[in-house]
Amino acid sequence: MSQPGFNEALRRKLAGGGGAATGPGSTRPEGLAAALQRALGRAGAPYEGLALVASPAEPRWDIPLAEVIAALPEGGLLSMLEAGGDRRALCVLDHGLIDALIEVQTTGRVDRGAGLKRRPTRVDAALTRDFISLFLGALEGGLTGRAGIDWPLGLTYGTHLAEARQLELLLPDRPHHLFSVALDLGEGAKTGQVLLAVPVTGTVAGAGPSPDAPANDPGWRARWQALVRAAPVALEGVLLRRTLPLARVEALCVGDVLSFDRAELAAVDVADRAGQRRFTARLGQSAGRRALMLSDGAGLGPPLKADPPAPEPPAAAPPPEPPPAVAPGAPPPA
Repeated sequence: MSQPGFNEALRRKLAGGGGAATGPGSTRPEGLAAALQRALGRAGAPYEGLALVASPAEPRWDIPLAEVIAALPEGGLLSMLEAGGDRRALCVLDHGLIDALIEVQTTGRVDRGAGLKRRPTRVDAALTRDFISLFLGALEGGLTGRAGIDWPLGLTYGTHLAEARQLELLLPDRPHHLFSVALDLGEGAKTGQVLLAVPVTGTVAGAGPSPDAPANDPGWRARWQALVRAAPVALEGVLLRRTLPLARVEALCVGDVLSFDRAELAAVDVADRAGQRRFTARLGQSAGRRALMLSDGAGLGPPLKADPPAPEPPAAAPPPEPPPAVAPGAPPPA
């Protein structure tokens, strides 16, 4: 079953710039293999003696989650990747690459021959995390702006998974692309493999409107921008954050009180659904209800200035006083 809100037909329409379905591979990004090679090369550069050489395999496009799980190497290190919201991806290092990364960090060289297969540990995850982060950052930089990217590029390291059976609960039930890269390590001392499974989100990075759309309909771009700008954006107000010892958190019960200073409410975070802070604000009231006033200098535009009130019209001059009355027969006033 596809993920609610995911529309494969809409993705193809946006990617192809029209209503007709696109042919196989017609909207695939160019230079993906080279980008994977460069990204892995940059990820391995800080590790002296690793001598990583990458050979990407043919990508597997739009495959179900079950096929992704079936393709995972036995005994691989599973790393969950985050891209905001419910968008998650997976990076897997096989045991050959894990051993090589640990060896160059401990002995400065890659030992020849494959080691005994074992279950990856938290220590393995900690020693390979920087390699994965460097790989993801370099790959994002190499693919940003290219047409046909219909998966999230801004992937960050999330957590290490102990068992593959957790994937069905954590990964979205939608089509995925699977990228597999074979590695030569330590100038032939070992071989390894990296797998990257990314969800098809339907957002095609770098894909513009159809070339003939503006000519046929000059208002197409304006209507499209209006539609995008009307999309809802959820914001969350974070009043405060508190760091507590793990033992204290585990002992929390209903009715426990977490105290805070009044001054802490002077800088409330306004974050998006991914938890990234967008603005800062002050807690107050508006029309008798709790409200947040966005602060100056938090990535916002200047405050709107109210128009000055129109000057009042000058007061009308008082009417002239009437002349004094003159009695009959009396001389006129001087």
